[in-house]
Amino acid sequence: MHILLIGANGRSAQAILPRLLEIKEVQLTLFLRRSERLQHLYNDRVRLVEGDANKVDDLVSALPGIDLVINTMGGMDLDRKTRNLVHAMENAQVQRLVALNAGGIYEELPEPFNSWDKSMVGFTRPVNLRSANVIEASSLDYTILRPVWLTDKPIEEFQLTQKGECFLGTETSRASLGRFIAILAKNPNLYSRCNLGISQSGTEGEMPAAYR
Repeated sequence: MHILLIGANGRSAQAILPRLLEIKEVQLTLFLRRSERLQHLYNDRVRLVEGDANKVDDLVSALPGIDLVINTMGGMDLDRKTRNLVHAMENAQVQRLVALNAGGIYEELPEPFNSWDKSMVGFTRPVNLRSANVIEASSLDYTILRPVWLTDKPIEEFQLTQKGECFLGTETSRASLGRFIAILAKNPNLYSRCNLGISQSGTEGEMPAAYR
């Protein structure tokens, strides 16, 4: 399986990458703005492509031969970059997409955590919601993942909630994102056209532990 990892220099991507490489049949293409940042990872299983997700042509050029795209991008232009990616994938007839988004876009976090999260990062919710809407309206075989407050804890255990269900927990470890995405890479038919909350059990409360 050949996987394109977009936003490859980000912290979440760096937790995903080694877990993907545990799968012997995986070949990785890392898409990032400045390839020299990850040049040390280049080998016979990992290649680097320099590009800008704001440019559809850059995305199109990275897609030939790709079986699965993992999008870890964020930012206040995520909706525009997501539209570019969906357009490029549909034109290239690459169907499988796993996309990181964010918990809270459907007001699905339990109170009082929802109000706290909204006061901290609520300004990002409209952009993230538009991004999710673009993916759900597409013809792609997608899995959208909605983590909440990200940690670098080495916890790989995770719990999932479906769209429309009340979210569980206040934290999501990057390690658990990496493990779950590796599971999807090994079993690409799992959670097809699903929109999932992902978090750690035992982290329920008014806010993440680091802010208590």
